[in-house]
Amino acid sequence: MLDAFERGFERFLRLLAYAGGLVLAGLAMLVLYEIFMRYFFGRPFRGGFEMTEVAMSVIVACGLPYTAIKSGHVAVDIFSRVFDRPAFRWLNFAVHGLGAAALALLSWQSAKHALSALSYGDVTNMMRIPLYPFKTAIAISAALFAIVLAINALKALRPAVTPQEDTV
Repeated sequence: MLDAFERGFERFLRLLAYAGGLVLAGLAMLVLYEIFMRYFFGRPFRGGFEMTEVAMSVIVACGLPYTAIKSGHVAVDIFSRVFDRPAFRWLNFAVHGLGAAALALLSWQSAKHALSALSYGDVTNMMRIPLYPFKTAIAISAALFAIVLAINALKALRPAVTPQEDTV
């Protein structure tokens, strides 16, 4: 059951990462527009920096959970030679479980921060872009990352499957 959930969840996170890629493509177009307007017409787009800031938060929020589920992040494995297989499983469970708890806490705090930004009307300086949607995206991303780490923690508890040898 966990494997079926993980496959569906991975598909969802892949679509989310594609959405982040679309935002990145839009950001590239914005940079090209800024360059074109500045050098050919002497009229820079004044809100480009702010739009880049908020777009980058969306790009990271969309891509981080998919990177986590595909194990695309940097990992340092220094304990696998020290611990035997059962102890290493428990260490993996503890690390992923603590990471899931920390990211769940981060998600909760980010959601509270997004709600306070909404209630205070927090906006960017020049373009007056509301900040709460982007802070909400960070909260959702952290929650999705926490789910990925919880899945990894549960998978760490499974005994290692050794392939059966064919005997003739």
